[in-house]
Amino acid sequence: MSGVPTGTREAVNQELELETRMKHEVAFRRRGFTLIELLVVIAIIAVLISLLLPAVQQAREAARRSQCRNNLKQLGLALHNYHDTMSVFPPGALALKASGAAYASTDAEPGRTAVIGGWGWSTYCLPYIDQGPLYNALAPNGNNFPSSPTTLTKTILPVFLCPSDPSPNIHTATAMGGDGSTTGHAKSNYPAIFGSLGVVYVQNTAANTRGIFWYNSATRIRDITDGASNTIMVTERYWDGGDSETRRGAIWAGKCDGSTGLLNVGNKYGNILRAANDPDWVVKGLNNNAAASMHVGGVHFVLGDGGVRFISQNIDGATYQLLAQMADGQVVGSF
Repeated sequence: MSGVPTGTREAVNQELELETRMKHEVAFRRRGFTLIELLVVIAIIAVLISLLLPAVQQAREAARRSQCRNNLKQLGLALHNYHDTMSVFPPGALALKASGAAYASTDAEPGRTAVIGGWGWSTYCLPYIDQGPLYNALAPNGNNFPSSPTTLTKTILPVFLCPSDPSPNIHTATAMGGDGSTTGHAKSNYPAIFGSLGVVYVQNTAANTRGIFWYNSATRIRDITDGASNTIMVTERYWDGGDSETRRGAIWAGKCDGSTGLLNVGNKYGNILRAANDPDWVVKGLNNNAAASMHVGGVHFVLGDGGVRFISQNIDGATYQLLAQMADGQVVGSF
């Protein structure tokens, strides 16, 4: 470009420089979203979230269900450790007279307010679930169950709580010894199996209708003649959180005191329940004391051998009743 006049050369250079600058600006220019593209992206994100949330909820429930199963496994082991030490399972709960003596099988069935509070199977398991200090502080000698909740009986023990049950950890319902609003014993979600007949304080029914636990029971492994793996001994029951008792839950301390005269105090189902071939008493049955859980499709059960099974709410009622009876001599099929 030596022959090009200087003015022309400068103009050409400026033009080239401007062209180069424009190319760079085009190369690095960022293109924004259109409104339609933005709406499409938002719609895709919404669909992904709607798909993700149920999966997250299912994963959380699976974790809660697994924890519930682990709790029951620990309780099954505790019961067997108790049996290894005492050569007998603990009583389902104690049924005591005002004098402190236990009701015998020859006594007449008393009214609910005649029976003072009695420590339950779960209290006697405390030393075997790393709660020895609490057990020693309670000093359950039979006739010293408190007439109202105490600091000790309000102790919240996670091993007795199903994480899927959102109700409060202090059971305030009057049927469980509470005052209906704020005060009560600590909740449990795990009652024991009484058998197939109505729960009574004086057990004098036929042996082939009994479960492993009843009031003042003293069952040994040898008594479970149907086979420990074919007999259920502990299950679940959630609490509805109020005093209406759609589902009653349980308390780990045992049977709340019944001597105060309140209408519902002294409920016989404090930490045991009936299981039978009856719409009221099948898995998730109609009665508020039946085995029930917040898990979808069924309820966990501890078997007599310490194993834990999740039993469908659609289980055949006759089979369920046979599982609740420890010495009926009947063969139980698959369940």
